[in-house]
Amino acid sequence: MMIVGMLTLISTARGSIAEAGLAAALAGLGTAALGPLAGSLADRYGQRVVLLVMSGMSILAVAVELALVATDASTLAVVALAFGVGATMPQVAPFSRSRLAQFAATARSPRRRARAISLVMSYESVMDETSFVIGPVLVGLLTTLIAPWAPLVIGVVITATIVVAFAVHPSARVVTHAAAHDRGGRLPRRVLLLALAMLAVGGMFGSILTALTGYMSERNAGEQTGIIYGAMSVGAIAIAIAVAALPARVTLGRRWLFFAVLALAGALALALAAPLGAVLAGLLLAGAEVGAVLVTLFSLGNRTAPAGRSTMVMTTLQSSLVVGQALATAVCGVLVEQSGPGAGYAVTVGLAVVLIALAVVDALTERRRAGARRVATA
Repeated sequence: MMIVGMLTLISTARGSIAEAGLAAALAGLGTAALGPLAGSLADRYGQRVVLLVMSGMSILAVAVELALVATDASTLAVVALAFGVGATMPQVAPFSRSRLAQFAATARSPRRRARAISLVMSYESVMDETSFVIGPVLVGLLTTLIAPWAPLVIGVVITATIVVAFAVHPSARVVTHAAAHDRGGRLPRRVLLLALAMLAVGGMFGSILTALTGYMSERNAGEQTGIIYGAMSVGAIAIAIAVAALPARVTLGRRWLFFAVLALAGALALALAAPLGAVLAGLLLAGAEVGAVLVTLFSLGNRTAPAGRSTMVMTTLQSSLVVGQALATAVCGVLVEQSGPGAGYAVTVGLAVVLIALAVVDALTERRRAGARRVATA
């Protein structure tokens, strides 16, 4: 709600998609700057204190941003504070993944643990995608029925109630802290590759959202963008549930590559669509495949994370997702304003190709590592 709400508020109140996209991009950069740090602090000192501090700072940042827009402040002030809104956004999703992964890891056999982890990541991705549905739809409804500022106000209320309740929940105590393990050392290189893939996935979400905003604005229905955008997440929710049922022999690496190729097909369908019905069909297809990639990348992240650093890895991946969405929103905001929605969908197609390339690199890297392990064992 925060990113889409800010995009809607600024584009509606100030009449510039480009300015709104820039603010959304800075919000994403703020998340990138503080998100992984928040995860690292949570691994060391516990999630509760980090979430409570971030919640208070987030409420203050959003309140000031609303005041700036209401007083017709300068563009510089509005977009600069957007950075603070992103930086203080509570990292609920990766923190939840880390908690549930700890529960899943207590299963007695390796097979049951793998199954439990798969279910957890599918569940968490469904929750993420549900937020992608509910958030934009609520932004559209609240903007239409009340005012452009309403979504951000409701977001503040959610932070002050639900996020705080999550922070103080007893499950916060189950997460293994890095204090019990080695705090030094670098994260595995695969985490960087996964973060780049998440950047591409977020970029696909952001480019589609911005292109769709331009498409709906051309039809004088820009305030309904969030509602139409929900079709993308409907497909993502359906496939995220189905991914958990895939057999173990369909490895995570194979899933990444397979669904990335299908995501490219969905992106091409959107780029070629013109009538609203065709756009909806393209959104469903693209959303389903990108959702499957999302589940896969988080599962790989959990498997790759060193002991005691799962929250940091999950937060890094989540931050990359948000950053990719925000950066693509900014770039596509300019492209769409100058050249129309087709330019935004072209970015989506390019990012799908990047996602496929990263999957190939990961597969080749893992194959080399497996070969090196076999040689060492022999």
